[in-house]
Amino acid sequence: MAAVAAILILAAVVRLARPDLTEFKADEGRLLTLALQAAAGDVPPHGIASSVGFPNAPLSVWLYALPLLFWQHPFAPTLFTGLLSTLAVAGVYWLARRTWGVPAALAAALLLAAGPWAIIFSRKIWAQNLLPLFAVGWGIGAALAFVEGRRPMVVLHLVCLALAVQLHPAAAGLAPATLLFLLVFRRRVGWGWVVLGGLLAALTFAPYLWHLWGLWRGGGLPFSTGQAAAEVSLDSLRLALTIAAGFGIEPLAGEGFALPPGAAVARWLWLGLVLAGVVFAAVRAARRWQRPDSQVGLIVLAWLLAPALLFVWHRTPVYVHYFIAGLPAACILGGVVFAAAIRRWPVWGRRTAWAALLLTAGLQLFGWGALMRAAVAAPGETGFGLPLRTKLAAADAARRLMTDTGATEVLLAGDGADPERDDFPAEFRPLLHDVPVRYVDLNAEALFPAAAVVVLLGPVSADGPTTARDIYTVAPGEVESVNAADGVVYTLHALPPAAAPPPDVALTSPALLANFVQIVGHDALRFGPEGAVWDLFWRTADNPDPADFHIFNHLLDAGEERVAQADAAAFAGHQWRAGDVVISRFVLPIGPDVAPPLTMRAGMYRFPSLESVPVLDAAANPAGEAVEFRLGE
Repeated sequence: MAAVAAILILAAVVRLARPDLTEFKADEGRLLTLALQAAAGDVPPHGIASSVGFPNAPLSVWLYALPLLFWQHPFAPTLFTGLLSTLAVAGVYWLARRTWGVPAALAAALLLAAGPWAIIFSRKIWAQNLLPLFAVGWGIGAALAFVEGRRPMVVLHLVCLALAVQLHPAAAGLAPATLLFLLVFRRRVGWGWVVLGGLLAALTFAPYLWHLWGLWRGGGLPFSTGQAAAEVSLDSLRLALTIAAGFGIEPLAGEGFALPPGAAVARWLWLGLVLAGVVFAAVRAARRWQRPDSQVGLIVLAWLLAPALLFVWHRTPVYVHYFIAGLPAACILGGVVFAAAIRRWPVWGRRTAWAALLLTAGLQLFGWGALMRAAVAAPGETGFGLPLRTKLAAADAARRLMTDTGATEVLLAGDGADPERDDFPAEFRPLLHDVPVRYVDLNAEALFPAAAVVVLLGPVSADGPTTARDIYTVAPGEVESVNAADGVVYTLHALPPAAAPPPDVALTSPALLANFVQIVGHDALRFGPEGAVWDLFWRTADNPDPADFHIFNHLLDAGEERVAQADAAAFAGHQWRAGDVVISRFVLPIGPDVAPPLTMRAGMYRFPSLESVPVLDAAANPAGEAVEFRLGE
């Protein structure tokens, strides 16, 4: 008992410690947003979009909503992931001990507890990170129902299969294994229980299928394969076998990172254990089929290999996380062959083997720790990205500045303004779920509301040629920075009311458009390496408009010929508030040698219909399609 307790404590520590140092990117942010909505009573019928555009099932959202009912903080679902992963380690121990005995169970649990990928996939909010526990439930149900003849347990097996598939479609690879078991063990199957399990499994799919039916009737299901033609490769088998050994974790720490030598050796030894376990289970199933442990060995072997075989022929890229469900199976096979190999050794030999296994586990943990240190030391240069703690610090600073300055909202100004498509707003939307926020595309515009606000500016590294960061830099108000290990990452600016700078050229009477937008002025053209920078100042209509508008800018020469053009989306109409001033920035692809005099024609049109928004005269009658500015006068 002391040994298994130590392994479970180890598993819990590496999975639950320092939740502030977990990954938190756009997918995590979108999933957390939906879970927060579900916890508040707005239960969605779908999850976030998958990498191929197809909507995911809502089960991960519903599960992550559970801890948020008690604590609406990103640590709650993060720790929930680690807790379920720790329970999966306990489930592996239980199944292996029941079938092969304590030594095999301890070895299997240790492999899963200390496996680098098993730890990585247990430390962040991600739907597929919830898979191990349900995959273990699927395996336990299969062993009890098909080998031990406990027929009602097929219900557990089928329901866990349905739940796993809803967590991530890659778990559908377990379904052919289930069909194989129903065929091989057909004489032990209670078909009435199979029907009941199938009905309950189908029932768990009902909300999701109803949602898909609605999408189908409304215009079809979005889907993108990511590659033009089908491909046959053995990458899936390689990944399924090597994930348990920890191969391929280095990119998370960025270029130039290498595992310590001992950790690199340890993962080769673990890979050898997994491969030996595969061979051992296959040989025992073929030669000693009547033994219950051989039959469970077949179940575990199919558990590992079936998802991999599903992706030998594939149209989508194959990723390592597709094989999370098979991780427990690989560890069980490794533990079983380890215990079988040393069973007849003398006491000193067994002790030496256990010491070696513990040493390799320590080396694996040392390698994972080195990876984490590298990722935290230079987060901007790694595949790990900025840790959650940095983003939480920025969100907390924004809340504090709101309180200190009496600000009414937070403006999230970064690369993109659509949290469903752009990373920066997707990450911070749930971190600031309890305060009013609006989204500003810093690479297209700067927004200055009539009331006091706090602007949270995204990383400089995401700035493009049209970044409006400099407009906020010279604005009045208190400024704070949030640093990571390698420098300033986020800047917070507390803007006083009506802080918009005046344009270089202000219209005596603002030009009124038919959507009640007022164009109020512009800055002079400024030439840079990318072309001519053009800032257009305008006021939004007083009420939100759900329509999408684009702004066009046509630069004309003395002969009224168009010499350059720049079109881009305007600040989103559904975010308009009374008193907003927007500075939209454009870069026109033209050099400083363009001959004056020049005229800029600017206006708006609806998108995607391309319907022009007329300019109105004093009597509110259409008077043209654009406002003309004589430049250089």
